[in-house]
Amino acid sequence: MRPAIGGLLGVVLLLAGGVSGRLFINPYPRYRALPQAVGNADVGAPLFLTPFIKNGTVDAGRQAAKVNHGAIPADIPSYSGYLTVDEQYNSNLFFWYFPAKADAQADAPVVLWLQGGPGASSMYGLFTENGPFSVDAKMKIHPRKYSWHLNHHLIYIDNPVGTGFSFTDHDEGYCTDEKKVGANLHEALVQFFQLFPDLQSRKFFVTGESYGGKYVPAVSHAIHRNNDNAKVKINLAGLAIGNGLCDPFHQLVYGDYLYQLGLIDSNARDQFHAYEKKGRDCITKKDFNCAFDAFDALINGDQFPSGSLFKNVSGFDTYFNYLHTKPDASDEFMVK
Repeated sequence: MRPAIGGLLGVVLLLAGGVSGRLFINPYPRYRALPQAVGNADVGAPLFLTPFIKNGTVDAGRQAAKVNHGAIPADIPSYSGYLTVDEQYNSNLFFWYFPAKADAQADAPVVLWLQGGPGASSMYGLFTENGPFSVDAKMKIHPRKYSWHLNHHLIYIDNPVGTGFSFTDHDEGYCTDEKKVGANLHEALVQFFQLFPDLQSRKFFVTGESYGGKYVPAVSHAIHRNNDNAKVKINLAGLAIGNGLCDPFHQLVYGDYLYQLGLIDSNARDQFHAYEKKGRDCITKKDFNCAFDAFDALINGDQFPSGSLFKNVSGFDTYFNYLHTKPDASDEFMVK
């Protein structure tokens, strides 16, 4: 494939740096910053697959989408490219698809993975969570022993438009609500299943994490709503959300949980309750900057040099795993 696969080796920057600033906090563990991949190799022009689908040359499009890169193990075939979801604004979603291993293909379902953020590339999930391989600190690819592609056809999409490699030529092409997110993803999936018609009858599952708790229901609802009249009927079988932000008003309840775990005392629990109430009050008033401030003060602490309330009352530097007080300091963390 000609598009950005060569540049994907530099995507570790997305995993490593973490975005700072008021509106774009880092939703994932902070990894040690890695150098950007450099070289003279031209990754070529972006591969837009929608014209192949429209022209009825699906076989040629599928062949063009096949990834050929020396750093990727030959026994892990994959396909990638852009699907145009809004021609008016030239909005395009980037995908990377990994067929199930040969011995599992007979009845393997199709799984879509969506990262959260909002604005986090799904390449994060590919390289650090559930994809066929990972990237180490020396920018080398390693096959992952346990990968979802072993028994699922696995699709990663950079979502929404503007995230990762997905882009638009106009500000109007960016999504401003989940309805638009769902519509764009549904359009991309309809095209994907036209490009890979052998998968159309397979069970299809939508999965994601974190702010994906908004995206997963959005696209699932779009599929359900539009399936009867769509060019391709998607065999939606279910959805799965991990650590999802689905309902901030009712999910802003950390104090009691941390108290029951023994990580904070009753005084700290009362402090948590006060911040939680402030956050819910801000949501009720639709003052979302205020709500963000309350949440950030509680957990992330990105805006506070002294750290979050969680850090200061528990002594924990990380909230992703309460079995560890400190993040994993190993440079090889991403390949474990």
